[in-house]
Amino acid sequence: MPRSTTPLPLRVTLLALLCVPVLLAAGVQRGSLAQALATIRTGDLHARMAFLADDLLEGRAPGTRGGALATRYIAAEMQRIGLRPAAPDYLQPVTLVGTRLDTARAFLRAGARSSPGTVHFDLGEEAVIWRGGEATPTVIEAPLVFVGYGVDAPEYGWDDFEDYDVRGKVLLALVNDPPAPPNEPDLFEGRALTYYGRWTYKLEEARRRGALGVLLVHSPGTAGYDWSVVRNSWSGERFFLPRDTALPAPLALEGWLSGPAARRLLRAGNLDLGELFVRAARRDFRPIETSLSIQAALPGRLRRVQSANVAGLLPGSDSVLMRETVVYTAHWDHLGIGSAVGGDSIYNGAYDNASGVALLLEIAEAFASLEPAPARSILFLATTAEEAGLLGSEAYVRAPVRPLQRTVAALNVDGANLWGETEDLMVLGGTWSTLGGSAAVRARAQGLRLTFDRAPELGLAFRSDHFPFARAGVPALGIGHGLEYRGRPAGWGERQLLRYDSAAYHRPGDEYDPDWDLRGAVQQGRLAFLLGWDVATTAERPTWDPGAPFRRPPAPRPPGR
Repeated sequence: MPRSTTPLPLRVTLLALLCVPVLLAAGVQRGSLAQALATIRTGDLHARMAFLADDLLEGRAPGTRGGALATRYIAAEMQRIGLRPAAPDYLQPVTLVGTRLDTARAFLRAGARSSPGTVHFDLGEEAVIWRGGEATPTVIEAPLVFVGYGVDAPEYGWDDFEDYDVRGKVLLALVNDPPAPPNEPDLFEGRALTYYGRWTYKLEEARRRGALGVLLVHSPGTAGYDWSVVRNSWSGERFFLPRDTALPAPLALEGWLSGPAARRLLRAGNLDLGELFVRAARRDFRPIETSLSIQAALPGRLRRVQSANVAGLLPGSDSVLMRETVVYTAHWDHLGIGSAVGGDSIYNGAYDNASGVALLLEIAEAFASLEPAPARSILFLATTAEEAGLLGSEAYVRAPVRPLQRTVAALNVDGANLWGETEDLMVLGGTWSTLGGSAAVRARAQGLRLTFDRAPELGLAFRSDHFPFARAGVPALGIGHGLEYRGRPAGWGERQLLRYDSAAYHRPGDEYDPDWDLRGAVQQGRLAFLLGWDVATTAERPTWDPGAPFRRPPAPRPPGR
């Protein structure tokens, strides 16, 4: 039989044979806003999540069979819903560079000139390291310098580097912001984590300054997750984007040390980690040259992997405003197959983020049912490699399929509510732009109380796919869910989330459960839909709030407005 020239409908049929319910377009009422909201429902969410988090997809890692199945399923659903392909066959290619250590030959150790001993680190158990780029050396030896929090923040009058030259050195850095002292309670936003506190910033700053490598000191209290999350997230194949020559050269060595490992390392140089924490908290801190030399070998496989963002477009109905775009995002990837826990080695990522992709498709289906479509165009973007550092969304903003200057908002879903209806909802980045106020209005209309980031010290607003859009100048918002569950005692929601974090986050335990109560996800999806509808149908664009960490002047209006 000749190969079909219309592969997506065929793939839809194949997926149906795999027991994935295919919702008939004839069953979707078209027309009013109320009818569109009614299409966001629990049964559809269950069906989509069940497939995306199935063992068949092997944890949806980029560059794997399971990852490819996920992208083809999402593309087929977008086509069935009626979205137009915003990239060929709905797939925007994303080239990733994968690196996997040969753990039998790799090592990390430190030696001190004042001591004949050498400190060795057990990779995976107390240290996780990887190469930072394709052309970097696989064997390095360099002096170790403690740089405190590794922050250069002129607006706060803080510089951990001053004029110290870190070129050719390995830096030991603490995560999080420097702590706010009693006489400066608003330093680095006080309790809230700024981008300076994110580990990604530490690596970026080190690259800008020409360092050879960075080792980050992990502590559960400051990171917001325990060492097992670091080990599970970074011990397998690591991905990064091919080098952009407009950016500084990549680091040769990147990695994490557990708190005990960092203490042992520093003791070899007659330094105490506790004392260094105290010194690093002072504004007059300066880099500390240790007597230690870091030696590392990072042999292993290096390969280029072709992955994809999945992009479906609902064109706007206004002949001018249709050139502007509202973007919805949710990442489809997870960690794939990794170290077994309790005999299970598939990291299914049901909550993180099969649930978000299921909700993205529900929102897309609701918009596609409207007649007419909103004035502005709406792009639905399922991104790759979020778990590797927001790489799919970063690749998109570097090469967007719709111009960023005419992208008016980005709305992201990373984790849909699994445990029932709530009295509240949460958004991330709500203080950055007028999107936060708009979301609050919509929440009140639904009888919900909106919170702007319930745990600002964790920096969640910088840890998901809306953030690359915000950094590129697009007003952006992460749409989370509430924790005050209807009919449940106070604190029940926090306990559910803590249980997930301790037992399932970035572990094989993040599996689909048919007993999940997805009515809260419906609340979340309907708010996300209404917020996007407001943006897509209102003449005024969202604007940045004064003092937002990332802002750009609004783009000029398209001709004719």
